Amino acid sequence: MAQLEVRDITPAFGADITGFDPKAPLDDATRDLLRHLFDTRGLLRFRDIDLSHVEQVALSRMLIRKEGLADEGEAPPEDKFYVSNRKLDSAAPFGRLQFHSDTMWSDKPFEVLSLYGARVEQPSAPTIFVSGVQAWKTLPDGLRKKIEGLEVLHTAGVVRRGDLSEVLVTDVPNPPTSISKLGRRHPRTGETILYACEQMTKEIVGIPHEESEAILEQVFEHLYSPAAQWDHEWREGDFVVWDNVAMQHSRKNVEIEGPTRHLRKAASPTPNLRPDQRPIYSAPAR
Repeated sequence: MAQLEVRDITPAFGADITGFDPKAPLDDATRDLLRHLFDTRGLLRFRDIDLSHVEQVALSRMLIRKEGLADEGEAPPEDKFYVSNRKLDSAAPFGRLQFHSDTMWSDKPFEVLSLYGARVEQPSAPTIFVSGVQAWKTLPDGLRKKIEGLEVLHTAGVVRRGDLSEVLVTDVPNPPTSISKLGRRHPRTGETILYACEQMTKEIVGIPHEESEAILEQVFEHLYSPAAQWDHEWREGDFVVWDNVAMQHSRKNVEIEGPTRHLRKAASPTPNLRPDQRPIYSAPAR
């Protein structure tokens, strides 16, 4: 077994791992440890490692027990899947991102998401994380009783809510939608997740709009409380991989003319948008 050192990043979620060599063969004991940490901590961070695109995808898939690159569409060409202000046809090349889980609008969202710091200049805008599992566990009793059993509608279309200053607004023609429990059961771990986000959750199903917004405002106030957030400050060679169902992330403002922030992305499995559903990015509000 590899000699790994593991340190909790916050009491609620996240693990820093040192001593991991992505070029070395992965033995069963190391694989089991990494999967256990991923399931229980929700997010793993490896710093100062040399990681190829193929290694990034394979390691991300291993954590959710889906080895290799077998499924069509799950390993995009290396030059196509970036979050970068230096590659303007990449995902989210500029602006601030509100909290979300990628593809929350799908009945089967990404199970795992990862970013690798391919080229990073300082100061670099951090990625901010919260845990939906921890948010559910710490729900105030009154709010828990209010939302128990409620369902929410998620959409890939525009949801304008809260502070939109510097936010990159993404419009998707003919947007797909899905409905889930507000307290959603994790398909792999069985944990309950507070499953709503400010970017993609449109409304609570079956109640008036004003009442829906009032309840969601309380949910977001709890979910995104400053004490629940953790900022990852990017450095070149960072590899951060997280449970996209259990965790949410956001981003501070990134400017095209700002320091290079060129992050390679991997996700699995991939619910693809049709050609007529490709995102249209709008300039952030100032």
